[in-house]
Amino acid sequence: MFRSPRYLGVSFLKGRMQIAEVEHGRVVQLTALVEGDSSTDFVEAGVNLSPTHPQLARFVEELRALIKRHKLIAESISFALPPDPLFINIIPVDRELVGAKLKTYLEWEMRQYFPDSGPKDFIVGSHIIPSSDGGAGQAFMVGLRRGIVEFVQRAAAELKLKMHLVDVDQFSTEKTVILNYPEILEHEIVLFGLRFGGLDASLIHEGQMTDYRAYALEPSQSPKRSIVEYLRYLKDREIPTPAALILHGIDISPALIKELRDETKIKQTVALNAVRNLPAAKGVYPPFLKDSARFGAAIGLALRAS
Repeated sequence: MFRSPRYLGVSFLKGRMQIAEVEHGRVVQLTALVEGDSSTDFVEAGVNLSPTHPQLARFVEELRALIKRHKLIAESISFALPPDPLFINIIPVDRELVGAKLKTYLEWEMRQYFPDSGPKDFIVGSHIIPSSDGGAGQAFMVGLRRGIVEFVQRAAAELKLKMHLVDVDQFSTEKTVILNYPEILEHEIVLFGLRFGGLDASLIHEGQMTDYRAYALEPSQSPKRSIVEYLRYLKDREIPTPAALILHGIDISPALIKELRDETKIKQTVALNAVRNLPAAKGVYPPFLKDSARFGAAIGLALRAS
């Protein structure tokens, strides 16, 4: 009997891994949300990870145990990585650069920041930022350390799963926002990702991410100051006041939401409801459905079937 394909998305927050399983059938639906401990710290160990790293076996066993315990049956797996061990920048790009010429240009840009690096050190990708005025082109450039990518690729192979995507945590969440908040996509939306030791901030304009910045935070530091700083930065660029502030990740308390609403006067300041417009199958763990903000990246990846 034909079975609709299922995809796994895996993200990492504060020593835990979050897994979302989505079935892509006649109706796209969430079939599982799972969370468990992860002994692999991609922030601390990211630079040194490789397919032969001694941590690989433990990482695979932790994933395998969660997949088996919760009877996940997806055929493909994707990973959302924290930004710390990656290189993310916004660069000018000639719109005529494509294919091999674009690849050469991106490698040249990487060498400006990592002079001793070569094509074997990073896997470099880009995404053009849409321009409303037809002006000079810009693009997000992301440099993924090859060792990290090969580490998760090897893990997928050990699990006998098809490797689908490797993306950045904040970028992965964009898909979740677009699905769940279509009524405000024509306006500016600011997405904040709260993680241990940092805050990711990005602007979503007409359903596409057009800006990104990362802020370092002390473990006990409130993200409020950095959030206000990013909004001030957008105002200085004459960006219209956002219609919504959407927060995902960890430690998103009702008190923080109220404090931000009072400070910014933006009423639509909310913790991401990652299942607002995503049907969930019977049996998905109800507390995770209620508190889905930390599953935004995992769900976003699992939603991407192509």
